[in-house]
Amino acid sequence: MTSYAMVTTTVATQEEATAIAQALVRDKLAACVQILAANSVFTWKGAIEEAAEWLLTAKIRADDYAVVEAAILSLHGYETPEIVATPIIDGFQPYLDWIAASTLR
Repeated sequence: MTSYAMVTTTVATQEEATAIAQALVRDKLAACVQILAANSVFTWKGAIEEAAEWLLTAKIRADDYAVVEAAILSLHGYETPEIVATPIIDGFQPYLDWIAASTLR
């Protein structure tokens, strides 16, 4: 049985978000990537920072995580980017089937 995950990352610009999203979908690594504006508060190099960012959420086959991570890293501008996978435990089966069909390489 195929398992799925949602991979999230944040980037500094909308252009970078769009480039990553388009690459993941074009290369059939993600069925869909949602891009949302976000305000982030975080600790970086000992200081509390705040930044406007773009949050990407990609729906992928869990087995493709390593390739998805490498693809994101190749286009990402941050020194230490957030790239986090969350397993999809369950979901509407026709949607999960669509992820499978859209990511079949």
